Amino acid sequence: MTIPNLMRRAAGRARRTLQSRPTPVARLESDLRAQQDRIDELQLEIDELRRDSLRVAELIDLAEQAFTPKP
Repeated sequence: MTIPNLMRRAAGRARRTLQSRPTPVARLESDLRAQQDRIDELQLEIDELRRDSLRVAELIDLAEQAFTPKP
């Protein structure tokens, strides 16, 4: 086997090996995207809870006004 053939075979083997497994950086990027998606979901949930909390506060104010005796 000639040197160029050996180099070509080694390069092909390296390429197949690297393509078959996700690189550590690719895995980290994937994990980061998943975590960012989860953070976005949680932020939306927090916003919804804040809106609900404001509605409850408004209802409490209305109830206090309705049930407070007038002088």
